[in-house]
Amino acid sequence: MSKITDEIRERRAAHTAQTLMMLDMVPLSDTDTKYSLLSGATRYLHDPAIAEKWLSLIAAETDTTLKADMIRQLAGTGLRQLSDTTALINIMVASLAQDESRDLILPILGRLSVSDPTARQHLIQFYKQQENADTSHLILSWLLIPVDASQEDIAFYKEIMHEAAETDKLVIVNRLLLQDTLDIATISALLRPEEPVAIKEMVLRFCFDRSFVPAEALSTLIKTDTTAFIRTWCIQLLAVHGIDSTELTNTILHAYTQDPDQGVKQAALRVFEYSLKLTPAIIEHLCAQLATAQNLQLLYLLAPYTAKNETLVNALLALSTQNIRTDLAVVIYNILGKLIAQRPPLFERFVQAYEQEQKEECRTAILQAITAFTPNDDSLNSFYSKALQAPSPAIKEAGIKGILLIPLTKENIAIVEAAAPVLLHTQLNRELRHLLAKKISMIPQLNPATVKVFGQLADHEQDQAMKEICTYVQENAVSQAGSSNINWEQWLHKADVEHNFSGIFPHIWMYYDENPEMANRILWAALTPGNSSSLYQEGVSDIEILRFLAVNKGMDDNLSRYALTQVLTIDLGNESKFNHYLLALKGNPGFAELKEGLWQLLEKRGRYINLILLNEVLQPTATEFMQQIEKQSTPAGILPYISYLQANCSWAPVPDLLQAILAKPFVPQDNDTMRAMKDACRNACMDVAALQAPKTNDDGPGFAD
Repeated sequence: MSKITDEIRERRAAHTAQTLMMLDMVPLSDTDTKYSLLSGATRYLHDPAIAEKWLSLIAAETDTTLKADMIRQLAGTGLRQLSDTTALINIMVASLAQDESRDLILPILGRLSVSDPTARQHLIQFYKQQENADTSHLILSWLLIPVDASQEDIAFYKEIMHEAAETDKLVIVNRLLLQDTLDIATISALLRPEEPVAIKEMVLRFCFDRSFVPAEALSTLIKTDTTAFIRTWCIQLLAVHGIDSTELTNTILHAYTQDPDQGVKQAALRVFEYSLKLTPAIIEHLCAQLATAQNLQLLYLLAPYTAKNETLVNALLALSTQNIRTDLAVVIYNILGKLIAQRPPLFERFVQAYEQEQKEECRTAILQAITAFTPNDDSLNSFYSKALQAPSPAIKEAGIKGILLIPLTKENIAIVEAAAPVLLHTQLNRELRHLLAKKISMIPQLNPATVKVFGQLADHEQDQAMKEICTYVQENAVSQAGSSNINWEQWLHKADVEHNFSGIFPHIWMYYDENPEMANRILWAALTPGNSSSLYQEGVSDIEILRFLAVNKGMDDNLSRYALTQVLTIDLGNESKFNHYLLALKGNPGFAELKEGLWQLLEKRGRYINLILLNEVLQPTATEFMQQIEKQSTPAGILPYISYLQANCSWAPVPDLLQAILAKPFVPQDNDTMRAMKDACRNACMDVAALQAPKTNDDGPGFAD
């Protein structure tokens, strides 16, 4: 094995010696011979000795074309056989001025520049002298390969950064940011609006990472940049150290009010909520902005800070006293009014502001804020009462809210009861009026004026819940003070028009004698068919009304006609009511239609009524009864009259009337009729057979001659 190795070495040494001899002949040969000799030596260029010889020939060659070809052949070997590339670099640098060699030399020199500082310096110098864009780009592509840059590289990058093309500039800026060598001025320059979006994005990311805040450059971008997310990032970056100057405040405010992108607006809003530093200068500036621009959006942005910044609260209160728009002042009062519970001194200032304020909208807002706060004393009672007298409905509603907060103690009854007249303003909030009416109704004994208010309210109110409260108040007043609190006309309207008897029963029974005429009209209205369900809800029936009127001698012809009609036409399932209607009819015996109706009742429903009671009401004469008997021509028609005589057997004309009935030809022929006759005769202590026997001479039989 060693013999073969030695043989190979000898052969390689021989080839090297031959090639060196060929290369020694090159300077002495013409061009064609040079090409022939160099071509033969090319295959052995990987040998360090031959490469060194080849390099010396390149340096001595004057033919630029041949020189370029020799450099190409040497570069094709990879140059790893050269122990020192300084000589090659010097040769290539000297040849850069030649157009034939430049395109060949630049890639070689660029590859060497990655690891060789000398080559890198020469490339940098050549780049600075170069005016061709493509060549400059090629050189820069090699110069930007190393990630770790020297101080010379950093200085070079900074020098050419603003002159390079966009793609190259992006890489340069990246290198500089990675090396963390850019100062705040350079960063600000890279954040100009005309810079490419990719560069601005990269620089902003770097600023976020390092907490760099180039405020002026960021403000310019917020106002002028066309990319929404760049503007958003700038706003967020400004918030890193807080908004602590009036200039930055104006910038964020500009973004919130005028930026077309909703995302940018939201970013500005969050900055105002969490990063605004309310120094006295900024507060003064913002209040000045509010006074001039009168921007509601700005006021809403400041609202969260009022809870923790006393200076801002004082400034806004002072602003509300100036000549600003009404809606702006209302919003100020609404915002600050929520703080009264946490800051009691603010309560006194609101009370003073209410007394001094001239605009109704502002007074309403102040009053609403005051009524939302409940003091521990009665100092605001009169204040609430005054609010109820204001012409503005909104102020009245605020006053009602205040009255509702007053505890219903013995000392406060008068102030609460005095609020009753405001209930008559039906345009006010329904729920507030309902709550106030409910509270007043809880007072044990209301004065007559208050009861009168509830009476008026009941006449015009449409809300059912409010009507129920009015009825409750009136019922209590009647129970406590008697008939003096009864509104008879209102009762009649409720009964006749509204078909509502709440509050009427049972008081009308007790105070009937105070006004019998109106009571009769009300009770008569209660008997109309449309009131049947309302009476049922009150637990009152028509029979109770008729019985009451009969006892109190209040039965007139209309009521008698009603009772008679009911007893004649009511369904047979209500037989228990028949006798009650008869008792009611007994209270008006002079009713013209009474007897005719009762004869009909006897014939149609005689079996269902008390015939003794019917006799008491009817009170017929024997002649009248006989006339009715004469009209009957059938057994069914005569039976009710027989039953009548059976029940009233103690009546003197009964025997004669029974005799007249038995004289009817159809009576003896009908078994049912004869059975009834026998019962009637038995009750009258008579014998039906005796009634049937012919009459004889009273003087008796004569004596025979």
